[in-house]
Amino acid sequence: MGGGGGDDYSAKQAEIERNKQKARDALNLSFGISGSGAAPSRSDFTSTRYVDQMLPSGTDNGGDVLTKVPTDAFDQAGYDKALADFNGSSGEAQKNKAAREALYGNVRQNAFDAGKRGLDESRDNAARDQKFALFAQGLNGGSVDIDQGATLGRTYNKGLLDLGAKADAARTGLESSDENTRLGLLQSIDAGMDQGSALSSALNQLKTNNDRASAEAQGTTLGDLFAGTGLLYTKSNLARGKQDAGDWWASNYGSARPKSAGSNGIVTQT
Repeated sequence: MGGGGGDDYSAKQAEIERNKQKARDALNLSFGISGSGAAPSRSDFTSTRYVDQMLPSGTDNGGDVLTKVPTDAFDQAGYDKALADFNGSSGEAQKNKAAREALYGNVRQNAFDAGKRGLDESRDNAARDQKFALFAQGLNGGSVDIDQGATLGRTYNKGLLDLGAKADAARTGLESSDENTRLGLLQSIDAGMDQGSALSSALNQLKTNNDRASAEAQGTTLGDLFAGTGLLYTKSNLARGKQDAGDWWASNYGSARPKSAGSNGIVTQT
């Protein structure tokens, strides 16, 4: 009597674990990961059956004897369905993986494009200011002009490399968020979350991850890389700033005469 209760408990636990595994597989499938099971094998659908056959008795009296003979039986229909389900699952996993890769690629491209728009604008402004500075100092067309153009180009190329790194980081950030979502939901399934709730939560969290990453990608910027590159116009601006500061000081404090210390250490007016 008691053994029956134990068998019921074991059966229930086994059913719970099967449901959990189905939920895990369904969740992983939505992230583009194939199920944990291997492809169906023909041996899984082959069973031994015993059929009646009349065989020689092998005795001196002769005659045939009805004998149970083992025969392998293959469930072709069951195998075909299991294989189709497995292949369908693998195909869906590949499709879902491709879709997620496309999303990650879009976030990377959006981050790069957003940063490049700002970089191009900064380069164009720097080139224009540089041209005016060269004309003002009579240096256009000469070696200084060539050197300044090379500096401008190097700064721009460095900016593109920096943008590539930032765009890669945006993509990696979204991938990491999605993976953390998957792992967290797997833990929730282990704790008792059902398959439907896990898939619904995954859909919502993935959308949240993507929306946040897309918004952050649109704000990608490097700032003005050309402001401190040693270009002629930046040096001119620096010199102009120092001159303006000197003029302001002279204008406001020019009447004040500097003081110096006399031989006795007492500060006197000079």
